[in-house]
Amino acid sequence: MLAQVARAGVRRHLARASATQLLSRSFAQAAEQVVDTASSDKDFETENRRTVDARSLSLDSSSRLRVVDPAPEGFKRTVLTLLGYYGKQSRLIRGANTLYSRISSQVDQPELYANFVLEQNFRTTHAMLVLHMWLSLSRLRSEGRDGGVMGQSLYDAFNHDLERRIIATGLKVLLSKWMKELEKNFYGAVASYDKAMSPEAAQDELARALWRNVFAEDDSIMPTGPNATPVHALARHVRKEAACLALTDSESFLTGNILFSQNIGATD
Repeated sequence: MLAQVARAGVRRHLARASATQLLSRSFAQAAEQVVDTASSDKDFETENRRTVDARSLSLDSSSRLRVVDPAPEGFKRTVLTLLGYYGKQSRLIRGANTLYSRISSQVDQPELYANFVLEQNFRTTHAMLVLHMWLSLSRLRSEGRDGGVMGQSLYDAFNHDLERRIIATGLKVLLSKWMKELEKNFYGAVASYDKAMSPEAAQDELARALWRNVFAEDDSIMPTGPNATPVHALARHVRKEAACLALTDSESFLTGNILFSQNIGATD
């Protein structure tokens, strides 16, 4: 009974979001898929109970983390207006930078790796950045032209950050060559995540995509049984974040005023 009530509640939120065009059809389907994974009350309680907590990632208006454009008066405001500071494109660029700072902050948390039994190194950090970029870019698809403009700025911020992280490793490498390889990995991972979240995908396809792109350091086959627990836990977390982003309003998302879920754990 609890499972039925919870699923109905999340569906009502998704219906309202879809009606106001806050999310694309594909992202709505992905979020619905999260809700539909619970086959029984017991399964819902043990493996999918976090779906009940799927909620908007929007920051509260009183949050100290919120970023708000300054509102100067008089001559200063006139100058900023003439320089295009308050123009739509400028606002979207600032929103993209703020959103990327949220992605970077989430990915740099040691708990994220410990909870999914991952070593925190450049490879896994890059994999987590790509995963959160994919989630964010998927959400931006529903925002039309504004989403496209912001998505390009978000990708630019991602690449600038990657360059900084590569330099910080201290390795003497050809930066342009490494960036080209990482770009190839990015598009490969994004394509596999898109496919895994499509309605016709097999139930374990997302877990297998995460195994290949986050967990495995080679072409090894995904483990089964208890050894696969962290992989399936990350898959559940990703589906939940998709549902949360689907419920997040446009204004908050386009200004970057969100906070990714903090209740993360391999045993949740």
